[in-house]
Amino acid sequence: MRVMTGLKAAIVAGALALLPGAASAQQAVRIGLGAPTLSFLPIWSARALDTFKAEGLTATAVALPGGDASALAALDAGDIDVAAVGPDAMLRAVAKGQPFEIVYSLMSKVTLQLVVSPAVLERTGVKTSDPLEKRLSVMKGALVGATALAGAQEIAARWLAGKGGLDPKNDLKVAQVGSPTAIQAALETKRIDAFVLSPPEGYLAEKAGTGVVLVSLGDDFPLLASQPYLVLVAKKPISPATADLITRTAKALQQASAAAISKPDETADAIQKQFFPKADPQAVSAALKAMRSGVAEGGKIDVQSMQNALTFAKEVGTNFGKEFDAKASEDDLWTNRFVGAAKAK
Repeated sequence: MRVMTGLKAAIVAGALALLPGAASAQQAVRIGLGAPTLSFLPIWSARALDTFKAEGLTATAVALPGGDASALAALDAGDIDVAAVGPDAMLRAVAKGQPFEIVYSLMSKVTLQLVVSPAVLERTGVKTSDPLEKRLSVMKGALVGATALAGAQEIAARWLAGKGGLDPKNDLKVAQVGSPTAIQAALETKRIDAFVLSPPEGYLAEKAGTGVVLVSLGDDFPLLASQPYLVLVAKKPISPATADLITRTAKALQQASAAAISKPDETADAIQKQFFPKADPQAVSAALKAMRSGVAEGGKIDVQSMQNALTFAKEVGTNFGKEFDAKASEDDLWTNRFVGAAKAK
């Protein structure tokens, strides 16, 4: 079973299992996910290790059909307590007047990886040990498979082409293929030359011998190594009761993130066994190890990392409908209030 297939099933099963009374004396925290990806590492780690329990919480995490926009709509309606989304959707909503605030950085680096077929490397003579610009040169004339056109994968691919000195618009083609499973199949049958996805997809392609991880965006580009890539969002005004709930949630996520860093194999094992027991345990472990540096700050955001996110958005042509200033928006658009309170507990 593919990792993401198992993960989606686990989310549904987990939601159905939380019947009235199951939480007992524990308080429920409802987390809406924009997408059920493993990049939301602190949430899966916290649920697998049950670090919510020590904070008097029972967590419900459900992926909502419709992605980030649906998660934010549920947050606005009060159907969930916090939304786990990418910051772009949240910034667009805020630009339109929605009262949202980032309260925790769930993944503080871009997790996407450029994976290419061995045939491309053989044809171009490029090696994984080559300088970054030379590695990126393999994108010239390449056909990149994506889940959807004009989405994050295509945007990242064209940005990478530009960083390699290529024409982002004309030097590569992007084809809509579908799910990660379909993309993997397309790479195996040589219908595409490359893809840009987050772990564990690169590991799975390498294990199958159909692809090679050529670039890890969050490791190869300083701009992408430190920025809130996935975030936890709350609706303002935040009441004292909700503030307490967010602080305890942040503490549970910090404890789980610390375990992912110090005990990656044990944490990955717990995630794999609880959420997708039929998935390849090594794939889960490899994904966790590839992303764990993104949870090292325990949810903290600083002005520079926020500015990095805004700079990257501008470089890829994202228009939020409003200009944001990283420093001026502190404790309004984003805050470390709850992260700090959780660390002090």
